[in-house]
Amino acid sequence: MSNTDDALRALAKAKGIYLDFYDLHGARHDASPDTLRALLKALGTDADNPALVSDALAAQAEDGGPTEVIAFAGDPITIPAPGPCDWSVLNETGQVVAEGRAKGVIDLPRLGVGYYDLQMSGKHPGQCFVMVRPHRAPDLASKSRSDRCWGTTGALYGLRSESNGGLGSYADLGAVSATFGRVGAHFLGVNPLHALGWAMEEIISPYSPSHRGMFNIDHIAIEGGLEPTPNSGLVDYAAFRHRHRAALGAQFKTRDKPAFAAWCETCSDETRQFAEFEAISETHGHDFRTWPAALQIPGAAARKAAGKRAEFHLWLQYLADTQIDAAQRDACAAGMALGLYLDLAVGPRPDGAEVWINADTIAKGVTIGAPPDHLSPEGQSWALAAHAPGPLARARYAPLRSMLRRLMAKCGVLRIDHALGLLRSYWLPDDGSPGGYITQPLESLLAVITIEAHRAGCLVVGEDLGLVPDGFRNAMNDAGLYSYAVWQFEGTHLGDILPADTLPPYSLACFGTHDTPTLNGFWHGTDIEWWQKVGWLNSGDRAARHSHRAKQRASLRDVCAIPSTAPIGEIADMIHRGLAQSPAALVSVQMDDVFGELEAQNLPGTINEHPNWRRRLSVPIEAMEQSTALRHISDVMSHARGGPAQYDDTDHPKEVPA
Repeated sequence: MSNTDDALRALAKAKGIYLDFYDLHGARHDASPDTLRALLKALGTDADNPALVSDALAAQAEDGGPTEVIAFAGDPITIPAPGPCDWSVLNETGQVVAEGRAKGVIDLPRLGVGYYDLQMSGKHPGQCFVMVRPHRAPDLASKSRSDRCWGTTGALYGLRSESNGGLGSYADLGAVSATFGRVGAHFLGVNPLHALGWAMEEIISPYSPSHRGMFNIDHIAIEGGLEPTPNSGLVDYAAFRHRHRAALGAQFKTRDKPAFAAWCETCSDETRQFAEFEAISETHGHDFRTWPAALQIPGAAARKAAGKRAEFHLWLQYLADTQIDAAQRDACAAGMALGLYLDLAVGPRPDGAEVWINADTIAKGVTIGAPPDHLSPEGQSWALAAHAPGPLARARYAPLRSMLRRLMAKCGVLRIDHALGLLRSYWLPDDGSPGGYITQPLESLLAVITIEAHRAGCLVVGEDLGLVPDGFRNAMNDAGLYSYAVWQFEGTHLGDILPADTLPPYSLACFGTHDTPTLNGFWHGTDIEWWQKVGWLNSGDRAARHSHRAKQRASLRDVCAIPSTAPIGEIADMIHRGLAQSPAALVSVQMDDVFGELEAQNLPGTINEHPNWRRRLSVPIEAMEQSTALRHISDVMSHARGGPAQYDDTDHPKEVPA
């Protein structure tokens, strides 16, 4: 290896780039020089020649005083001073809460949870961002009278109702939450509710948002409802959006102006900028990078170009905001201790509003993905933008803080998708170089998450699947974030699925997710058939996968005492009972599994090869209350989670399975 390569690797390491990583099979992958240069550029460091590398290393060696300090609420805080100085501490409103004079160190008073600005003046002026976090995020015991609970998760877009016009609405969300709440469920989880973008009509994946802090207007319930669509098993997004948007336009003309005006008094500048983005996109298209130069950043020119149309898009956010709030109220009123369980996607699309608004903190020339793993044997390119650690820190994590604050205000539980991204992110360079890992500021990100969760009283679940580095789960759990355990992935190296009593106690456990086969599909190997259909497996691979699945079924029969002659309904019961009896604090049952669906919602790594994000639930929400399946899952889960079954309404007598 040349001296030039050694210097490049030293610079990359200093900037937090992984020089190598190990994949799912234990094979080592060294980062190539091209990868290192591309990732350094994404972090804001030009390393195209040896002189630039040398200059960057020299600059890296210059160490100033701390620019960021993390402390626990109520603990004493000592910060090194650059020299004799006067100092003052300001809270988030700019009020001075402490001040003094220091020589070698600054001893701050004990501070409450929040963000503070330490300002130093004199011969050695400076600033330091102080994050004072709680020791732990809220837990289940603080939100309910129990340390164990259960709930359900499902696809909001897939809900059927007489009035939603073919795609699930926020009104449906409230109705289904109330229905499950009345049978003892503590939460109802859905895929991300992030805004997808008015002009990006072909996007349907909830995990490819335009802005994660704004809400999807497709789910807005129309006054008086929309006429039912043909009884198709798949959502027709184009037809729905055509009818739905026309209805929204008509409703805007008769809007409740005083209520909307009152809401506008409290909305953020970022929400207004989002509305301007949406208005401009109607004229110039979904990708702001192709707009006229003056419009490619928020400001006066963009505001003028958006014109009065921005009010319409602001009103759409008002409707979404208030309807989600109503759904949470309905859930809690029906007895749910936690209510809505929302999902935070990994990142926004590079062409969308979140990147437009926060361009200063976005990494340039890369997108987020994942190396090959058990979810996708080919690896994944998610085509999502990433916030760069350095610029994000210099912005005092403002984009993350505002996004978490907005989401956590709407729910009792927030799931952070791909929580490993709090520790490291897999970035794919746009120039085609192989991907590599970037270190993320875990302690700082945990501080922001716990501060916002503390303020909102919101539980946090970190989806920690995949290649998990040693110590990550402990760090996450120590901060009060629950792990995410998918039982079908919890196995031995021989392929046997472990007993449910081995599931981690401080976790949300489930059998499957939107990215896995349903329980029915798992048992019958439908995911394996899809993998062959899209070309990932040949006939020999297919046979090997089915053989492995047979081993998994046999181990489940063993650990759940499932008779060899049991039909799929009884198999599902016994698996759910095992899940409910596990030590996991929170247990989630897929709504698709409650109602016996076969096909999965998503096949990771595909776009059009599989009908992702289109499958509709076979049972309409109006029929759920009377459903034997709903009463049955209530009996199974509530008995095993402690106490009698919750479903004892005399109008709907309890049914005990044979």
